[in-house]
Amino acid sequence: MKKFQLLTVFFSAGVSSILVLDSLPENNSLFFTVLLLLLVFRWLPGLSFFIAGFLWATIYAVSVADSTLGKQLEGEDVLLEGQIIDLPRIGSRSTQFFFQVDRVVRPQYQQSFPIKIKLNWYGQGIQLRSSEKWQLLVKLKRPHGLANPHGFDYEKFLFQQQIGATGYVRQSVDNRRVSEASPYSIGYWREALRDRVDQALPNSAHSGVIKALLLGDRAGISQQQWSVFRKTGTSHLIAISGLHIGLVSALVFGLVRWLGLRFRLTSRRLLQYSIVAGFMAALIYAAFAGFAIPTKRALIMLFVIYAGIYWQRYYSPFHIISLALIAVLFYDPLSIMSAGFWLSFAAVAVILFMLVGRFKRPRSINQMLRLQLWISVGLLPLVLYFFQQVSLVSPLANVLAVPWVSFAVVPLLLLVLPLGLISDFLAINGLLLIDGLIAYLWVVLQVLADFKYAYLQLPNVSLWACLLALLGAGLALLPKGLLAKPVAYLFFIPLFLPMKTDGLHASEFKLILLDVGQGLSAIIHTKKHTLVFDTGAKYNEKSDLASTVVLPYLRAQKIEKIDALVLSHGDNDHAGGAETLIQSIAIERVLSSVTDRFKNVSAQRCEQGMAWQWDGVSFEFLSPHSSNLFSGNNASCVLKVSSVNGSVLLPADIEKPMEQSLLQYFPDKLKADVLIAPHHGSKTSSTPQFIKAVSPRFVLFPVGYKNRFGFPKPEVLSRYKKQGVEAFSSAQDGALSVSFNYNKPIQVERYRPAHRSFWSWQQ
Repeated sequence: MKKFQLLTVFFSAGVSSILVLDSLPENNSLFFTVLLLLLVFRWLPGLSFFIAGFLWATIYAVSVADSTLGKQLEGEDVLLEGQIIDLPRIGSRSTQFFFQVDRVVRPQYQQSFPIKIKLNWYGQGIQLRSSEKWQLLVKLKRPHGLANPHGFDYEKFLFQQQIGATGYVRQSVDNRRVSEASPYSIGYWREALRDRVDQALPNSAHSGVIKALLLGDRAGISQQQWSVFRKTGTSHLIAISGLHIGLVSALVFGLVRWLGLRFRLTSRRLLQYSIVAGFMAALIYAAFAGFAIPTKRALIMLFVIYAGIYWQRYYSPFHIISLALIAVLFYDPLSIMSAGFWLSFAAVAVILFMLVGRFKRPRSINQMLRLQLWISVGLLPLVLYFFQQVSLVSPLANVLAVPWVSFAVVPLLLLVLPLGLISDFLAINGLLLIDGLIAYLWVVLQVLADFKYAYLQLPNVSLWACLLALLGAGLALLPKGLLAKPVAYLFFIPLFLPMKTDGLHASEFKLILLDVGQGLSAIIHTKKHTLVFDTGAKYNEKSDLASTVVLPYLRAQKIEKIDALVLSHGDNDHAGGAETLIQSIAIERVLSSVTDRFKNVSAQRCEQGMAWQWDGVSFEFLSPHSSNLFSGNNASCVLKVSSVNGSVLLPADIEKPMEQSLLQYFPDKLKADVLIAPHHGSKTSSTPQFIKAVSPRFVLFPVGYKNRFGFPKPEVLSRYKKQGVEAFSSAQDGALSVSFNYNKPIQVERYRPAHRSFWSWQQ
């Protein structure tokens, strides 16, 4: 490996090393410490580049962390003036948008304020357009996300996107549009094109895909479509990145060069015109895609390539990718936090390695299929590490989809881009043609996605298994004769080995209280059985906590069947994700106090006295009574789980009347080691008498961060404290795990403190 490429590896490793930090150092102490190290190791260029990469990434991360919202403004009304950036996402209940803050109108605030924030404006009929300037009264909180095993790291996403606060718009007379979007702004024209697509294709199932390819707006893609893309390994086709940017640039570069040859321009001038036109086309396409991070990476790489061509310097393909890598990391070192960064550079590296080392250019379907197969092999470790599943039909799907999208759909989009701004007739017919092309492709992708073995799920892939497999992939790509292929494939074996888990024995069980924000979802594991108690909320037709929290956890635990799903009552924050869970995983039986809510499943009513035993662990419902004397929260299923190793009480949302009823009829059955706080710690629940009867060692509060109800109420916390009960909160601690094992003390494990990173929310 040449020296420059080796130094690039060291610099990249230095930048990546910040991922192991759980907190960021002070800027001044860091700078002088690392500067001293650079001076000490100046004769070791590799180590110096590593230290320089670490220094640059850390300084950059510190600057991002310093721009987050201060604690003193959390939950306060703040009047801001600024501009809407990117395309607002209009939902059935709210409009979500990014807001670039120009100034804080009130209160007077001397410290730095986040430049970019994410807002929701609840209600229907709210008219917001990209690039408009608004004055808004908002309530903000610091970046905070759910913290669960195997769940999406929302805080990491916010940090990488440099979003310093999230919140919502308050209803106020102060809310007003300061100015319309300027016709000279890119946001104005992006909105115009989105409107044109909606008008031309009002009933098309593929309009969301077209907007994703044209504008980088993926809000219109349905969950079913995302599932097909994931199963076929074609999700990259709807992310405007290197493939699309490079294709657009190459098409325009080639067109200008062809025209120049017809007009007999000098070779030097023709080269200049072609480069400028090619890069400007890529720049315009990236602008209409909102300058998303993948498009910026692609532009940087394209600039490096064109610079080499312009100055007539020959660089090897790997030299070019090294230059691009250095440039991207220098521009935005936080790119390393994105799976797309690693996958895009790895894909380019595999393609270059194959084209340089195996065959110059794929000229047949067989060679294209081989190339796609090797890309799949090269990316396999990263795909499994980031997404816990890999498409087995990806090579075939991409051989068909990539040329179709690259040489038919995208060129037509290039024509629609200018035509859509000047002619309704041409734009509408162009969009109808594109819609038809995507429809034909979709039939093929749907068939491949429906194949029984279309994809493979491998949860819990460790970092070390991923690194070993990457080494194996590199060895497998070597030319024949340098290494026996079976030796290379041995490095893939750790990917498929199950991770060691602490199995449960008879009479042992485990409680997981998942962090689902302001809601409830708990899971009970015994030796051979699984019970899910509530599912968390449903936000809209595309998002619920069953799909984003509960299912990822179950899949990571390799649980293919739920033995019992208990839906305590009908409130959205408890049963909103039920439909998704029922459709996504086998369920032996459903128990609920509101059986009439579930039309597509035979649900059994939970009733007082209903009991069963699994693996030496007893389950019993203490409420509701068959006479159904209570309704609403007080009709919730109340479940007691116990064994010789301990017990837990799950009372859902019951309040004082039901607590008194339980005290009257089951004073001896209420006692439990662990209590999930009734009704999230509201002041209408957790009476002193009830707490005394349960006498728990630990109480777990399933609450959302800075929730609008103020749960758990201070007076409720005080009641538990007076009786010596140790309290935990999912908002502060993330998912909470309690194991009831033989001859071991009962302890509460907190997910958030155990998995803290420098981007994590800090209390």
